[in-house]
Amino acid sequence: MEIRQIYYFLEVAKYNNFSRAAKSLYISQPTISQQINALESELQIKLFNRTSHGISLTEEGEKFRKYGQKIADAVDDLLVAFGQSEKGKKKILNIGLFPFYKTAGLAQEINYFFSTNTNVLGNIKVLENYQCFKLLKSGHLDFAIIKAEECNLPPYIGYVKLLDEPLHVVISRRNPLAQNKELSVKDIAHLPLLTGEINSSLYDYMKNIYEKNNIEPHIAFYNTKEIDVLIDMICDDVGITFATEHVGNCLRNEKVTSLPIVPEKILSTFLIYDKNKKLRGLEIAFRDHFINFYKKKYIGLSR
Repeated sequence: MEIRQIYYFLEVAKYNNFSRAAKSLYISQPTISQQINALESELQIKLFNRTSHGISLTEEGEKFRKYGQKIADAVDDLLVAFGQSEKGKKKILNIGLFPFYKTAGLAQEINYFFSTNTNVLGNIKVLENYQCFKLLKSGHLDFAIIKAEECNLPPYIGYVKLLDEPLHVVISRRNPLAQNKELSVKDIAHLPLLTGEINSSLYDYMKNIYEKNNIEPHIAFYNTKEIDVLIDMICDDVGITFATEHVGNCLRNEKVTSLPIVPEKILSTFLIYDKNKKLRGLEIAFRDHFINFYKKKYIGLSR
């Protein structure tokens, strides 16, 4: 039996509805149903009466709720005793994320972490790297997951490198260059470049690649936080952007493709935090969760 199964049960019992419980926990209904079924199988009892009219607690379910609530309360008291939260309040983790985090599959994994750690709330912000650095230093962020080069991380930043990936060009299939297998900077020098705000990490990184090839980039300033609009612009062949390999692959559809840049350019994904801050309980759990997530999801992609 896992503690999260008890939290799942209590949430279903609260609503007498699997769908509403799943929605409140930001997980799928099949997931919560599977965990309740596993709990019933282990205990060899029925916790809920299931009919076409809905669900209700069985006698054993009422008994389990009584003891399950005591366990949940005891876990909350334990966390309070060790400074992980305050009585009646949940600890908040403030997280900064790079603009393409949903495309990279992080949204679902973040929801999973916070739904299975019900004693903590997540405050998520989409930020540029320089904003993450500033907010980590001031204590307004606990963690950030960013795309960057290791040499550009400030000295006060602690970090775990999660992944190294080659850089891709994201381009409309309308463009004749989309027929290529790979593209050089010279191939795309004449195309408008859709990038982040001026002096953002993405802007600086792209501009640096062009300048190393003695090319003046044709930049159409654009805030990449508005991902849907950015993709619409690429679909209409208004311009191109850069993305790491996995994000580029996920963006591919009947209107957009992604092609590797040659010679190869590598960009890394980092989990970063204030190096001078000692990580504790839930913070360590968050860090380790995403280390394991990247190891499992991107095995074979990391270099």
